[in-house]
Amino acid sequence: MGILEIIPARNERLGPLEIRRALPNASRTMIGPFIFMDQGGPIRVPRTPQSGVGEHPHAGLCTFTYLLSGHGYHLDSAGHSARIEAGDIALMTAGRGITHEERPHPEDPATELDIYFVQMWIALPDAAEDMPPAFELHRQTDLPQRSFEQAHARVLIGDAWGLTAPTTQYTPTPFADLMLDQMGAIEIDDQYTECALYVLEGHAHVDHASMPQHTLSLLAPGQTVRLESDRGCRVILFGGDAFPSRRFIAGSYVGSSMDKIRQWD
Repeated sequence: MGILEIIPARNERLGPLEIRRALPNASRTMIGPFIFMDQGGPIRVPRTPQSGVGEHPHAGLCTFTYLLSGHGYHLDSAGHSARIEAGDIALMTAGRGITHEERPHPEDPATELDIYFVQMWIALPDAAEDMPPAFELHRQTDLPQRSFEQAHARVLIGDAWGLTAPTTQYTPTPFADLMLDQMGAIEIDDQYTECALYVLEGHAHVDHASMPQHTLSLLAPGQTVRLESDRGCRVILFGGDAFPSRRFIAGSYVGSSMDKIRQWD
């Protein structure tokens, strides 16, 4: 059996924006090092002075933002700033603590905003919890990709299909964006103990398991599975080996203990 469990994302709100939250959920608190996953959009909204997410703190984790359309602007307390375009990824390593804001670029004159993104939180291993904050931006053109028959893969973190992404990893971590055309298919060699597929768009299936839009499917470890779609789909692959130590989440902090989180707060 290629799929162990299929979990629907739940709806949350981030100000005026409806969010689909796939992690954490009642069945799984983590998949590999990933402890949080949100899909925002696709939606077009009026721009206001309150658009975006204002300054807020993080510690003990990396925020991994994949912008699927529109643009964004990152500004943090460690002195990093960057305009993020559609197809780019931004990895902010909070380490011992950082604050940041995610807003439209202040010089962009647009009165409406296209919002479509995936944001993940990646737990840091014990040895990296208190590291200095860091930030990296990788443009769409920097990310390796490969075309298959009726399918396309872009690797954003880690190694897959003979491709290696430039993104920093603190634990071995695959993350890929898979786009299947009508009757498309792609094989996934699951070498980790915990990996999942999340259906952003369309409808997919593995073996006889149907994967509707906005569902998270946990893959059986150590198997090669064939992802297929009759009508086309877009699917995120992510995961890794089971995290070696327990992680706690409190607000926007992730730590090896509540004492560690209180130390940062």
